[in-house]
Amino acid sequence: MKSQIALRLETDIVELARREAERQNRSLANFVESVLADALMPADGTLPVVSLVDSEIDGIEAIHDDGSVDFEETARLRQVIALSRRR
Repeated sequence: MKSQIALRLETDIVELARREAERQNRSLANFVESVLADALMPADGTLPVVSLVDSEIDGIEAIHDDGSVDFEETARLRQVIALSRRR
């Protein structure tokens, strides 16, 4: 079942997403959906546990079940935080 949503996004991000979708010969909606699915549902079925190491959230880290840091996911989390602070 599909849900329709409205999002308010930075113009430069939308333009980058639109160009990448076009490059992949996909609709913008399909591209966004697949990027979100990749970020939220890894192919191996595991999701890192998020640990906040300080109240300012700058020290956020994604960790595996065994307690080791997931550096790739940590980088993605920090990118999301940086984008959210651009307001």
